Amino acid sequence: MFRGIAHRGGKTTRALAALVVVVACLGAVAYAAERPRQSRDSAARPAGPAPQRPRIVKHPAAVSTAVTVSFAFTASPAGLRFHCRLDGGRWRSCQTPAVVPGLAPGSHSFAVRAVSRLGRPGPAAGFRWTLLKPKAFAIEPQFSSVGALFPGAAPRQLPVLLRNPNPVPILVTKVRVTVSADPPGCGGGANFELIPASPSRRAPLRLAAGASLGLPSPGATAPAIALRDLPVNQDACQGATLPLRFSGEARG
Repeated sequence: MFRGIAHRGGKTTRALAALVVVVACLGAVAYAAERPRQSRDSAARPAGPAPQRPRIVKHPAAVSTAVTVSFAFTASPAGLRFHCRLDGGRWRSCQTPAVVPGLAPGSHSFAVRAVSRLGRPGPAAGFRWTLLKPKAFAIEPQFSSVGALFPGAAPRQLPVLLRNPNPVPILVTKVRVTVSADPPGCGGGANFELIPASPSRRAPLRLAAGASLGLPSPGATAPAIALRDLPVNQDACQGATLPLRFSGEARG
């Protein structure tokens, strides 16, 4: 009986020894397989420190009606590249200022991150804003008649009232007047000089949210009209009635 236990014990010992060898071999195989993967990961990871978070120095208002917006940003040290993305999309190479055109109404987000010379991106800076569908501002004439116009006389201003129905300020860049229909024998384009109001793209007129403003006003003229002094018979324009049409442009 003693020999039988010893014999069975010998088999058990050999089995354990074989098992240890198998595990050792598997471990060696696993180690050999892991080493190339660690090497690839190290090669794919950009070396060097990550740059700091950029600073966004220009952005649209938190609530805006502008369908085209721009962002300006900076980061240190100088010479870094930038990646930008809109509304959580893909990161794309960009420069400052970054112009974003053709936006649809709704909530939007912009993010920018700096990238080191070795290609390592840093933390991102972001901005969120809401784009409202812009409403056309109103131009209301504030006169019942122009009165008599004389050839060569100074242009006569046509008072108007501008109304901004939007919940954000707008910049009025054009207010103009045109003759919508020529009187018989009196061509409007040839006989009348039509002068737009003074607001322009270079000198816009700010109109606060929900506010109204009359033209002319301090620093801004209203549209105007004058009868040209032409070397032709202008009798057909005497007593003529001119239907006028006002239009304009603005940006958020």
